[in-house]
Amino acid sequence: MNLDLKEEDKVIVSGKKSFKQKLKDFWAVKRNRMITIVIVIILILAALATGFYFLIYKNDGINLGLDVKKEQVKPQLYASSLDGTMVSSDDANRHPLGIMVENHVDARPQSGLSQASIVYEAIAEGGITRFLAVYGPKSAAKVGPVRSARTYYVDWIRELGGYYAHVGGNYDALTMIKSVGILDLDQFANPSAYWRDTSRKVSSEHTMYTDTSKLYKIAADKKYATTNTFIPYTFKTEPDLAAIVPSIQTISINFGNANYNVSYNYDITTNSYLRNIAGKPDVDVENSARITSKNVVIQTVNRRPTTTAINESGYIMDTVGTGAATVFQDGSKIDATWKKDNENSRTRFFNKATGAEIQFNPGQTWVEVISPDLSFTAA
Repeated sequence: MNLDLKEEDKVIVSGKKSFKQKLKDFWAVKRNRMITIVIVIILILAALATGFYFLIYKNDGINLGLDVKKEQVKPQLYASSLDGTMVSSDDANRHPLGIMVENHVDARPQSGLSQASIVYEAIAEGGITRFLAVYGPKSAAKVGPVRSARTYYVDWIRELGGYYAHVGGNYDALTMIKSVGILDLDQFANPSAYWRDTSRKVSSEHTMYTDTSKLYKIAADKKYATTNTFIPYTFKTEPDLAAIVPSIQTISINFGNANYNVSYNYDITTNSYLRNIAGKPDVDVENSARITSKNVVIQTVNRRPTTTAINESGYIMDTVGTGAATVFQDGSKIDATWKKDNENSRTRFFNKATGAEIQFNPGQTWVEVISPDLSFTAA
């Protein structure tokens, strides 16, 4: 017998097939060939599609060991109607929210002022100044200490059609809030948006705080108006820092009491004004940020004493009409006039020499309101 069998015959004799034979048998079947061809074509197309995807969208793909960086899609930005800064659409159109913030020595350093778009400062009583901090594009989780309303602060939030947060007020202010339809967020009627910070070792009247998000929620629950109806100021493009030649380095405002006197130092590196109170840097305690302003406005209004129907002493300020003003921006001083046609109209500022309405730098603006018996210097 011839035992010199081929390898294939050995497999047949043994009753087992090699992998090579199995592959030949598989490929001999037409259906198997078609399935294999289709799978190969699909794999080739998938590979081509993947390569094309990374070629076109290489900055948005998943990093598969290649040097592929994911690029964030930049959201479209819009100019805030309140302060001209570039923010999201929702923030640009957010309804103004005014919060009364006290400036008693025991209230310092305050919380949340660095996030305000506009801050009005004026004497409330007894030579003590108080702020109306107006918020819009920026939020602040803690603002305060919050104090009571006065009529002229009501005038300023009224011209913005804004929500108004405060802790009570004198008789005339509370009467005015009701009579003119201010969108009121008084702490007494809306306690859920306010709390006391008992960690501060001061008397209780200096411990009330609030949160802009909580106030906006209450305004929404009350179905207060959200459409802005105020006339925005015009905002300009800031000049190149290299082109600025500052003529004014320091602004000093005498409110008649050394504890409340204010000064600003011009900082050419940021084209902004660094605020000081009672000779010390003014700082937001929440973020340790120096209070800075892109524009400083000094507005002179007539002021006279008054007594309310329940015998409270206070002041009346003539916020409607016209008068003198000075605007500081870009290291320079602009002699100006202010004009407010009626109780609901916006206070506007005009260049005294040209008559043109003043354009502001985008960012925070402080409006320092003084009476003719007070003074300021700029040098």
